[in-house]
Amino acid sequence: MRLFYIFIFCFAFTLASAHSAKADVYVWQDAQTGLVLSYPDTWSIVSNNSPDDILTIHAPSGRAHAMCRARVRNDERFLIYPTRFSESVQEVAYNTQFWDYYFREFTGPDFKLIKNGSGLGRAFAGYAIAEYTSAVPGPEMMRRGLAFAGNYNGQLFILECSSHKDAFGEWKGPFLSVADSVEMPKAYHEFMTGDYRNFLNENNVPLLRFKGTTSTQRKKY
Repeated sequence: MRLFYIFIFCFAFTLASAHSAKADVYVWQDAQTGLVLSYPDTWSIVSNNSPDDILTIHAPSGRAHAMCRARVRNDERFLIYPTRFSESVQEVAYNTQFWDYYFREFTGPDFKLIKNGSGLGRAFAGYAIAEYTSAVPGPEMMRRGLAFAGNYNGQLFILECSSHKDAFGEWKGPFLSVADSVEMPKAYHEFMTGDYRNFLNENNVPLLRFKGTTSTQRKKY
């Protein structure tokens, strides 16, 4: 009888441990670009709507029709510039003009916020909030959405999340949590060209003699 109670106890403990270990988020990675993001495990993956969509997820939100989608577009125009100009590239390329063109795929966009200096994974990103009419997903309705767009290693990454405009306040937090989870494979080292002392602006320049000794010659550049 004692062994029976021990067995029941162990079985109950195993079930409790399995329940407590259940994940409440799902981590997804795109096989082609390496982009990673996380979302609640109650959300579901649905079919993509546009050729550049790599992931579309719907939340269990009823008539709010809350959803997010990740998009990737090749944009190698700025690979010629050093990575230290990434923030400036965002301000020039992914600004008000970009968002005005981007939201033309919806009807009657009304911008509530356009901001520079945000982030999406490793990319400097522009950020926008807008209201518009759209039938994706679900029936045609007035929606409010937020979106991030940033270029990293020659690819433009976009995350767009939206819901019915009256439910946006409820879903904005979860949308930003999805955005905060986005990550891309590291392509650039922080000190890619070396973290060197700027010796060219100094007067004393050490020169190496052929015999292996050093001397200092005062020289200005």
